[in-house]
Amino acid sequence: MSTKIPVALQIYSVRDDCQKDFFGTLKAVAEMGYEGVELAGFYDTPANELKKVLDDLGLRVAGSHTGLQLILEDDQRQEAIEYNQVLDNKFLI
Repeated sequence: MSTKIPVALQIYSVRDDCQKDFFGTLKAVAEMGYEGVELAGFYDTPANELKKVLDDLGLRVAGSHTGLQLILEDDQRQEAIEYNQVLDNKFLI
């Protein structure tokens, strides 16, 4: 696996579409030629399911917007870290 950060779309910019159809929006992003996504929410998707969809679409996670409160609280921070580890994401923004 390449260690370079992929050219990625910030998912926040298509958040309205994601609210309607998260996986369909990810598919459209991949079809546009993006190599990755910078996530801004997970739309109630379990990490393993999201990882499979991303893998199937050939998308990598370039980062994930994470609320400050999640990072400040020990139990929520650990949950956020573990979720992002499943996605092979090292960058919590």
